[in-house]
Amino acid sequence: MLPGFGRNSLFFAAPLTVGFCYNRRMAFSRSRRRRRTRRPFLRSSGDPDKCDSDAAPGFEERDAYVLLAIVLFALAVRAVYIAQMTASPLFDHPVMDELYHVQWAQAIVSGERFIDGPYFRAPLYPAFLAGVRWLCGGGYLAPRIIQAILGALSCGLLFLIGRRVFGRRVGAVAGAIAACYWMLVYFDAELLIPTLIIFLDLVLIWLLLRGIRTPSNTLYAVAGIVMGLSIIARPNLLLLAPVLALSPLVVHRPAMRRASMYVLFMSLGCALVILPITVRNYVVGNDLVLVSSQGGVNFFIGNNPKSDGRTAIVPGTPGGWWEGYYASIELAEKAEGRQLKPSEVSTHYFEAATRFITDRPLQFLKLVWLKFRFFWTKEEISNNKGIHFWTEQFTPIVRFLPIGFGVIAPLGILGLFLCMRRRAELFYLTSFVILYMVTVVMFFCTARYRMPVIPILILLAVVAVAETGRMVQAHKWRQIGVGTVVLGAAALLVLAPIDGRQFRNNAFSFVRLSAAYLEIGDTDKAIECLKKAIAETPNFRTAHFNLAKLMHRAGRINEAITQYRGALASPSQLSSETKEMEARIHMNLSIALNAKGRRDEALRHRELAAHLNASP
Repeated sequence: MLPGFGRNSLFFAAPLTVGFCYNRRMAFSRSRRRRRTRRPFLRSSGDPDKCDSDAAPGFEERDAYVLLAIVLFALAVRAVYIAQMTASPLFDHPVMDELYHVQWAQAIVSGERFIDGPYFRAPLYPAFLAGVRWLCGGGYLAPRIIQAILGALSCGLLFLIGRRVFGRRVGAVAGAIAACYWMLVYFDAELLIPTLIIFLDLVLIWLLLRGIRTPSNTLYAVAGIVMGLSIIARPNLLLLAPVLALSPLVVHRPAMRRASMYVLFMSLGCALVILPITVRNYVVGNDLVLVSSQGGVNFFIGNNPKSDGRTAIVPGTPGGWWEGYYASIELAEKAEGRQLKPSEVSTHYFEAATRFITDRPLQFLKLVWLKFRFFWTKEEISNNKGIHFWTEQFTPIVRFLPIGFGVIAPLGILGLFLCMRRRAELFYLTSFVILYMVTVVMFFCTARYRMPVIPILILLAVVAVAETGRMVQAHKWRQIGVGTVVLGAAALLVLAPIDGRQFRNNAFSFVRLSAAYLEIGDTDKAIECLKKAIAETPNFRTAHFNLAKLMHRAGRINEAITQYRGALASPSQLSSETKEMEARIHMNLSIALNAKGRRDEALRHRELAAHLNASP
């Protein structure tokens, strides 16, 4: 059992491990003779059977210059982005998950307990923010600068990985693309986990690739430590851990005794990081939770009859972070008829999701297909705030960073296809993309959850272009035809619309921007944003209600009454608010009507508010 991650997590890990090891064994048998010459996948010569001296070079002075240029270029792009981002009122006023991370980091620095019992979320990223705050003081510029540096180093790591596997030129192009890939730039400035996860995963892949040719107990122990850090940042990698930990048995199959030692050292390194978290969870909560207890809740969010595959809300709970957290516990305890430990809450939701899967297999399969489409769609599906809206409003540099998922995903899928039957080392790249995708589709999918595979897709996209060029030079028209079919199918998957769904709603973003302006005391801009939200979506209840309150506060009673009525006329399903909000609208409208001397109407709305508050 994996406590806190769901009772049957091994059900998912076991087939992934077996399937990966079988593929690695087959790949090893095909590549056994090639490894002696250490030939690259791509070669500058037209003959694929000839080895080019540029493909697997030792690290030279020019490699250092290329690495430095990529890192500096990436850092410059991110510096400009952060400088422009300071104009956003959310720069110093984080919301939702960003605010949660900041509050947790503040609690760590001040020595306070942030949440009772075991961790609900993995603790590494808040600890990272706490470390930055302790070193650099308060404020939100320092963590963004540190993350920009990490993001730039990730671009350098991608160059090193590409250079090792495919050659210097492929690695350099991939690193340069990553340096200006706009979604990587975007998340490097957000107080969210992707930047740290991407850096750790690329370090892990780089170490595992080094382990193929220059293995040692120390190297695999360090790889295990990095894998453990990635798991306590986001436990997705927990389901890949058996695959990665057992991979030395296949990579170094002729020397099974030595390979077993590598597995042991890698496992110990991983356990060295995770075990203190597990012990801490047990000590403070008397509950066996491996890393965090949110696994079952997240699995249910993505696998229930009302799931849309992307919204991170338990059905029947409010949309606020803390409100939703406590409401989800309350629902589980009400269903079980007793007080539950965090691991038991997780198990409850995992079992509820499992019942949905077994009772409605067809609906489940449709939901899996939808989440699979979400993972591969060209759209950047927002989670906490509208990605396109905020970049268009405050960071114009994004307009000059044109490469997006719609470009790299089809080419990356083609590169994935071309790499599937090549050298064994490529399986660390291809398997990471495939298996990480599985861990996301198992739950729910938005843009930030697929970010860890983006650098590898960029690398595979460059491989696809380079290999296609080589095939054209060699006049391999049959292979080109097959590649064209694969690319066309991939483009259809990525670029085709998904059931007419709309992933961009500026109205919600205008409401959030209005709240941010109100927090810094700019009421005029707050009102302007709410009016824009209503212009975008005329029947947006929350926008009408918020605008009515501002008008009421400003003494513009007639305008407030108009907006209150507009809020009541709007359908509630356009908002995540409950009937409690409708009661507040009636009560506020009653007060406004009473101020204008319309007492009969005011009394009627007061009675409606009381009725809503009294109903269960």
